[in-house]
Amino acid sequence: MPGLADASGDRITIHGFDLSEELIGRTSFAAMLHLLTIGTMPERSVESMIDAMLVTVAEHGLTPSAITARLTHHGAPDSLQGAVAAGLLGAGPALLGTAEQAARMVARLVRGSAPEDRERVVSESVASWLEEGVVIPGFGHPIHRDGDSRVAALRRLQVDQDLPDEHFLTAVLVGNALSEAKGRTVPMNAAGAIGAIVADMGLPPEFARGLSIVARSAGLLAHVMEEASHPIAPRIWEDTRSTSSREAQP
Repeated sequence: MPGLADASGDRITIHGFDLSEELIGRTSFAAMLHLLTIGTMPERSVESMIDAMLVTVAEHGLTPSAITARLTHHGAPDSLQGAVAAGLLGAGPALLGTAEQAARMVARLVRGSAPEDRERVVSESVASWLEEGVVIPGFGHPIHRDGDSRVAALRRLQVDQDLPDEHFLTAVLVGNALSEAKGRTVPMNAAGAIGAIVADMGLPPEFARGLSIVARSAGLLAHVMEEASHPIAPRIWEDTRSTSSREAQP
């Protein structure tokens, strides 16, 4: 029985597709990701959206995961894969991994309310979460405090590709309710947009986190390669040691 993949002496198949004859040179990496994880080839609109989301989260500057990768490379310059893996281990509910949580959240809101009651249900849910001290995933950003331009770009493509958007529009309602409750703008971030769009495309929430991890691997590879030629890890380490020494002084 064929499963994910099979390899024989002269043929490799992935979900029934011949790798050499049907996939190499004919399939984008975005479509390949969908084939591998979901088991089918995506519609062209879904393929374009996945490609855009991969581009969206591939890189975001000197983040904690990038710093971790660079420091790991400094300690083990012969282990490129170790440095990239070290950076990926920091993907979680605080950074990078929130797309999956956002997808689950908006999916629950959509399942749990009729369209005509959605705004009320979202407002009540947000108020309840805030009262309980629950962190609402996919909103706010330490850098993009007034709005994340990546969200607008993804939304434009979602509209251009004529994809479903009930979950995205529900996420917008969450942002509105959250901003009203906080008395300040709390914008949707890229992870929130990706989670909502993944849900709109009917993909499992885990796909949102996996997509982020796959994409950020490319960014971390770039950081490690740059570290090899233009190292900054020694300076980061020295700055940390200097700060620790000053704090330790009476």
